[in-house]
Amino acid sequence: MAVAIRLRQEHLDAMVSHALEDAPIECCGLLAAHDDTLVAVHRATNAEASPYRFSINGLEQRRIEEEIDEAGARLAGFYHSHTGSEARPSPTDIRMMHSFFGPPFVHFVIGVANRENPVVRVFYIQDSDYSEQEFEVIP
Repeated sequence: MAVAIRLRQEHLDAMVSHALEDAPIECCGLLAAHDDTLVAVHRATNAEASPYRFSINGLEQRRIEEEIDEAGARLAGFYHSHTGSEARPSPTDIRMMHSFFGPPFVHFVIGVANRENPVVRVFYIQDSDYSEQEFEVIP
């Protein structure tokens, strides 16, 4: 399996910290990249304020996308947390996300059901299915 995205430890830590801080509510955010390398993690507010689903207010998403464009990067994908279930896309995630972006957009899911041992996985979501991908932590 090819590496879908590369990122620094600080980006991975930022997503996990966001997930732990917002629990039991799901966290969410957008990811910026140059080519296949993540360059920024943009926190967003979960407009649902729910432990079972997330959404990002359209105005907030547009503001973040403009910040990404102004920085000369591209929108690479999204991340969100699962606070009580496995770190994989739920049927709700698939229904919501497949209508937005398919590959090469990545979707990180951070599982924090076990707060002492968060699990981070990355996926492509396309149509009504998903496939797990690899990510690489770089210096």
